[in-house]
Amino acid sequence: MAKKRKQAAVWQGFLWGGLLSLGVYLLGLLLLALLLVRGTLSEGFPAVAVLCTAAAMGGGLLAVWRTGWGVGGLLTGAAFAGVLILGGLLFWEKLTWTGSGGILLLCALGGGFLATLASLAGLTGRRRRRK
Repeated sequence: MAKKRKQAAVWQGFLWGGLLSLGVYLLGLLLLALLLVRGTLSEGFPAVAVLCTAAAMGGGLLAVWRTGWGVGGLLTGAAFAGVLILGGLLFWEKLTWTGSGGILLLCALGGGFLATLASLAGLTGRRRRRK
């Protein structure tokens, strides 16, 4: 008889997803800064937007996989966008929504939305239980 794996709490899945999103985003920013200083990458905003979307999508997929909730990706993307807002307010004291700040928040939410779509399409590898 096979042993059942102990199911983790839902908040732990969201915590791991959020930490993965932040880790990927911060390490990616360090890599982009290195490439910019070396002259490999020209100064441009789309690389940061793509990185933000990929980080939110990765964290969202992990949250969906750990919790089993289909909307977990969107919730993780919203939490990631909230952390970006808090970080912006703490460091710059003022956010301009007409510039790149609003686009980054939309990219974070878009990454969470893509993770939700991937989970609903069955791309997370977890099968739904039948009653």
